[in-house]
Amino acid sequence: MRRLLLFALLLSPPAAAQELSPELETLAAKDACTELLLTYGEGLDERDPLKIWPLFTQDGVWSADGRVTANSQAELRGIWEGLAANSRPTAGVHAISNIRFRREDAGTLVGSALVTQHRYDPAKPEAITSLAAMMLVDVSMRCVRTEDGWRFQRMELQSVSVADYVHGVG
Repeated sequence: MRRLLLFALLLSPPAAAQELSPELETLAAKDACTELLLTYGEGLDERDPLKIWPLFTQDGVWSADGRVTANSQAELRGIWEGLAANSRPTAGVHAISNIRFRREDAGTLVGSALVTQHRYDPAKPEAITSLAAMMLVDVSMRCVRTEDGWRFQRMELQSVSVADYVHGVG
């Protein structure tokens, strides 16, 4: 998407270089929020809290299946640092698709995406017979423009178990 944005800017008249058209502003905002989501996915895969909690506003809200909720960036940091410290027998790989954002106003986008989670035991690569999806997660997001760029103000995850997988157990 960044190449498309750059191409559009190159084709724009010089006066437009100072101020983007509403369409280009929306495209740039969608790209920024998509990058947030992809960085969030990297943080999940790498179990790196530093890639997750800074993506949210100071009053960012994160919830998963209505159970685990954080109401601030500080609470998010605590949750993700705790999760990263726990050893688990399997590793997760998250595939993010169907990313959609729509502009609510000049400083807000709302969106959704689907995340497919795959799990495996990295200590036993020879035992991996399948990377079939273990869980599908429906993600709802609200991104806002801040002084530090675009950030998640809210992220809600709703998971659907696949093949009797229980999230957080394996």
